[in-house]
Amino acid sequence: MKSIRRELLFLIGVAALLLLFICGFGLYFTFYQTLTNQFDATLVSKAEALMTATEIDENELELDPDVQSFIGYGPRSLGEYFEIFTREGEPLHQSHSLEDTHLPRPQGFGLDESGYGDIYLPDGISCRAYWATFTPSDSEMPQFTDLRILVASDRGDLDRTLKAAVLAISLFGGGAVLISLVILYFVVGFGLTPLDRLSNKVQKIDVRRLSERLDLNELPAELQGFGEKLNELLERLEVSFTRERRFSSHAAHELRTPLAEIRAMVELGIAWPDEVTPTFLTGIGEAVAELEQLIERLSLLSRADKHGGESLEEIDLELSVNETLHRLSDELHARSLKVSSRIEPGKFYSDPILWRAILGNLCENAVSYSPEGSLITIEVSPHHLSVENEAPDLSEEDVAHMCERFWRKRETQTKGHHSGLGLSIVRSSVEHLKGKLCICLQNKRLQIQISWDP
Repeated sequence: MKSIRRELLFLIGVAALLLLFICGFGLYFTFYQTLTNQFDATLVSKAEALMTATEIDENELELDPDVQSFIGYGPRSLGEYFEIFTREGEPLHQSHSLEDTHLPRPQGFGLDESGYGDIYLPDGISCRAYWATFTPSDSEMPQFTDLRILVASDRGDLDRTLKAAVLAISLFGGGAVLISLVILYFVVGFGLTPLDRLSNKVQKIDVRRLSERLDLNELPAELQGFGEKLNELLERLEVSFTRERRFSSHAAHELRTPLAEIRAMVELGIAWPDEVTPTFLTGIGEAVAELEQLIERLSLLSRADKHGGESLEEIDLELSVNETLHRLSDELHARSLKVSSRIEPGKFYSDPILWRAILGNLCENAVSYSPEGSLITIEVSPHHLSVENEAPDLSEEDVAHMCERFWRKRETQTKGHHSGLGLSIVRSSVEHLKGKLCICLQNKRLQIQISWDP
């Protein structure tokens, strides 16, 4: 399982090692260049002193022994070497430390006037060398012009110093990284404390405690957005769970009534078979029809709640409105209701089942709950549907509950065979079709509007 603490420590450790490598390399390179430049400057100074001390006496090249000893090339000097060559490369003079051997010639020795190079003596000693071209000041003979002097020093001390520098950088740098990681472990742990507290609080939330909310004031700025969204989700879950529990209770109650009627009639028919008349069977059929209607509405509500892709077809708006009003014509006539419909032609695509459910439920509710002799107004266009009717029994507080499942106003519960699912089906169907539902009550007239984006 991934851990933010471990990942942070790993990333910080990798970054620290990379930084140590870069800084260590830069420090070593600076140290190397400084020491090498100082080493080379010493070689140049010795070479210049030797060239100054070189004389030609009776066709012989001579160097003052005292000067040699002073600059470190005496008989007992170790690790310091020099040798002078003619321009043709023949040895003319060398330091006592070379004894019977000669200095290896660095690359470019015969080509460049001066230069630096690394050489190895026959006994394996590593040396840093410098050569230069010069002519003794008192020389007038051609064979003593453009002489080459090659000075070399044992670079063992230099290499050991550089190795010590590498070791010190590695040890101190590595130790600093390790100590930093240990400190960072506690620092990161302290910094993640709000996240740990948030995790503990979230883990304590279950379906029985959805009313709990996170205190946003306790969260750092980085977690504010997460806390707000989580509180929003908890609120939606609480509303959804409450609605579903209420729905289950109401559904069981609504199903229990027709089932109890059917069971009572069946038991009565079994006990007194002679009493089973066509009227008796008609009562059973009505109870079964009521049960079928309720199940059909529950099934339609389940379909509307699904989030799958709908089957869009072209809808004839005028035909669908006329069919709905024709189906309700008997009740319209019986209650002397008037209908004013305005239909704007145009192409309209929707799920035919959900569209019939929306239009049918709105019109059926308007017909069922409108006062006798009142006016129902229906407006339909490819982007808009509005159904308006008188609603003297409704209040502003009722509007907020009208789309709840199985909600019915107490005074109107006895009107018709309404299960209280109509507007719930309308709302779910509209949401599924990505529309907007608006319910408002003005001057005791209820207006339900649905709009779709063009």
